Amino acid sequence: MAIYLIRHAESVGNVDGQTESHANIALTELGHLQARQLLAQLPKADHVIISPFLRTLQTAQPLLDRDQLSAEILPIEEFSYLSDVKCKGTTLSQRKPWVDAYWQLEDVDYVDASDAESFRDLYQRVEALFTFLDREQQRYLDQNLMIFSHGQFLQLFQMLMTEPQAVSAELMRAFRHNMLHQPIKNTEFFIYK
Repeated sequence: MAIYLIRHAESVGNVDGQTESHANIALTELGHLQARQLLAQLPKADHVIISPFLRTLQTAQPLLDRDQLSAEILPIEEFSYLSDVKCKGTTLSQRKPWVDAYWQLEDVDYVDASDAESFRDLYQRVEALFTFLDREQQRYLDQNLMIFSHGQFLQLFQMLMTEPQAVSAELMRAFRHNMLHQPIKNTEFFIYK
């Protein structure tokens, strides 16, 4: 039995669609298909955790239906480093200059606006998931836990799982490099320890 960490299926935000808020980005038709196809790759779940964002619920829903479960929500949502208000009604292409400017700063404590978070905030949320999983790990020796989260959150989780380290500008730089060159794909998953 194991703990599976799974990136959500393709969303409107992944294909340069116009989005209204970070939390309410829905899956595309392909994303819904990917979520159904994911069932063939995953064993029966005993417990499911999702982020508060819609796309993780939509990805998990076929599995929740199959295994007759409801999901627990934890703060494992996507890294929201740009203001939700500023991004309202924009596409990925339109946000690109803001994205590039953010990453060029390499400042782990920079916050774009009051409705955004810093890289340090993301790091602390990832560390909180490690703490939760370490506390709960014995429970999943004979059960399967499925955790549906997001590309950036899971990228940092995977990096810290492989090589634990303190938050730093170097980690932020390596994280951005991995996001650009080795991203976790939609519905890709890995197993915790």
